Amino acid sequence: MRVPAGAPIPFWLSVKNRFPKWAKMSRPTLGSMAVVATAVVTCCAVAAVTLYPKYHHDYYQKAQKEERAMLRSSREQQAGPQNVWIDPFERK
Repeated sequence: MRVPAGAPIPFWLSVKNRFPKWAKMSRPTLGSMAVVATAVVTCCAVAAVTLYPKYHHDYYQKAQKEERAMLRSSREQQAGPQNVWIDPFERK
């Protein structure tokens, strides 16, 4: 595509001129860009929700201990008829 001298060249046209094999590709539609952006944002959110607790497990362990300390019942009372869990790998 010819552009008048001195006129600004759009980004996509400059890409097509630099890479002739890409000349057959058309610019992605707004809808497809929105779908890709939504998928990327969703993947980032899921990764943040699943990976953040793994890297900051000390914070969650501390918060869990504080919450359990505020409860007015013992572990045995909370378990009811079930057996209370005991860590078999705990160092003695």
